[in-house]
Amino acid sequence: MHTKINIIIFHLIIFGFFIFCDFGYAGETITAREVEGYFYADGKMKRSKGQFEFTYYLEGKTITRTRVYDYRKNKIIPDDTVYYIQDQLSSHPSSKEWIEPGGPVIRAIGQPGLDAIEILAVGENYIQCVKSTSDYFVISRSKRIK
Repeated sequence: MHTKINIIIFHLIIFGFFIFCDFGYAGETITAREVEGYFYADGKMKRSKGQFEFTYYLEGKTITRTRVYDYRKNKIIPDDTVYYIQDQLSSHPSSKEWIEPGGPVIRAIGQPGLDAIEILAVGENYIQCVKSTSDYFVISRSKRIK
C-alpha cells in the first residue's frame, strides 16, 4: 500500500514540476543566410547583397547568436550575443491574439556591443534584424536554412 502511495506522490511531484517550471522552448539551432541588408549613416542609406550566415540557439526565453560566418571573406566570427524574447507581444507563437497575414513571430532584444541595441524577428522562413548604434543603423533580412 505504501509503495503505491509513494508512486502516486512521485508522479504528482513530477507533474507539478512540469506545470510550475517555465520551460519555454526546447533548445533549437537556427541558421539563416542573409539575403539583403541596408546600412544607414550620415544621412545616406546603402543597400547590399547578403554577406553573412548567422547561427542562433533558441532555448527558453533567450536566443543566443553563436556564430556569424562572412561567406565573402570566408571567415567565422565567434559571437555570444544574448537576445531576450518578448513573449508578451501579440505576434508571439504562444499568444492567442496573433493576426494573419504575418503569422506568429518571435521577437527578441539584445545588446551586441557597448553602444548597440538589436531587435530580432524570427519567422517561420526568415529572420529580420535591426541594429542601432549612436553612429549607424543596420537592417538585415535573412532566409532560414535550418
